[in-house]
Amino acid sequence: MKKSLFISLLFCVSFMSHAYYGDPKQQVSHFFTELGKGEISQAVDNLYASNPLAAQKSQELTLLKQQLGSIEPLYGKFLGSEDMHYEVISDSVVRVVRMAKYEQHPVTWEFYFYKPKKTWMISQALFVDQFQVVDLKK
Repeated sequence: MKKSLFISLLFCVSFMSHAYYGDPKQQVSHFFTELGKGEISQAVDNLYASNPLAAQKSQELTLLKQQLGSIEPLYGKFLGSEDMHYEVISDSVVRVVRMAKYEQHPVTWEFYFYKPKKTWMISQALFVDQFQVVDLKK
């Protein structure tokens, strides 16, 4: 009985999200590494795993995953990503802008990170396929 309970617990833990740690640039790099492997759902879950409000945003995160799933059929295979902009808004808020490269068209991502105490957590992540939407003049 104990053995089967342990195996069940181990099985459940293996499917849990593993939060990204490190500074905002490191977390964004981890996100794009998983995205490049086609692990869209896992990448979104792991990005938001350290945010205590993620459970309240489950519908938005599901929508984000669905939208991400429609990018490759539209723009082709994911080729990698490039840094575009890094902005320290305050001691507690950082903005990272990164371009995801696809075969036919790039997609621009904006990530906002918040550090309430000692660790950075994602506060907001959004993407657009139009360059004029991203304002890099600050």
